[in-house]
Amino acid sequence: MPDPREDLRATEESIRRDAEHVQTLEEEKEALDPTDPRIAHLTEQVERLAVGLKDKATAERELSDELQTTQ
Repeated sequence: MPDPREDLRATEESIRRDAEHVQTLEEEKEALDPTDPRIAHLTEQVERLAVGLKDKATAERELSDELQTTQ
């Protein structure tokens, strides 16, 4: 049986890692000339991570709500 507390901790950690990855990508983009073609690829990576972050944040809220209602 899944443990909502453990799932919440894992989700929080995953969000933190993704946010750190976004920050790293943004710093990499910042160091590039705005006309550098790598900007588009880095931006696509940020967009994919952002979609995942939204989904994970939703899951985090749902897990938190579940824990609140079971106490």
